[in-house]
Amino acid sequence: MHVIDDYKKDKNHFGRGGIDPLIKAIDENKIDEYLKQLSDYEHAKKLPKSWVPETRFWLLDDDNFVGSFSIRHALTPHLEQIGGHIAANISPKYRGKYSSFIGVKLCLEEAYKIGLKRVLMTCDEKNSTSYRAIIGLMNMYGGEQIEDSFVDGHNEHRVWINTKKG
Repeated sequence: MHVIDDYKKDKNHFGRGGIDPLIKAIDENKIDEYLKQLSDYEHAKKLPKSWVPETRFWLLDDDNFVGSFSIRHALTPHLEQIGGHIAANISPKYRGKYSSFIGVKLCLEEAYKIGLKRVLMTCDEKNSTSYRAIIGLMNMYGGEQIEDSFVDGHNEHRVWINTKKG
């Protein structure tokens, strides 16, 4: 089964903002336009209102799509409550296999390169897989868990993670 089909059948309620635009671009054969848009967003061009610059990465396992990761270069008041600096969306067949941990660890290195000394990560309190990855990275790199925020009818765990060990 193709990864796009996996996502289309997925009922994950934790959000797919990082993958749905890619699926649409593939379905409509507009990959070049999509990649141009990502480049614009990274360089703060043509950003939708209230968005911040972001860099998008994809994690691959050989030729298999594992997940989509975004590093937001700054936070808005809304992103401080839900979303944070790094967003991860893992392909259904790779969930629970350390894929989020590996992808976010790579994103921490990239976040450091763009000047972020620490990043805020958030996840729905029911998303135990993401939460374990976030806490594992906080324990590895240093950081702190801060008070959950109540957003859209649920608690959102919030954790600051340093982008460099030590």
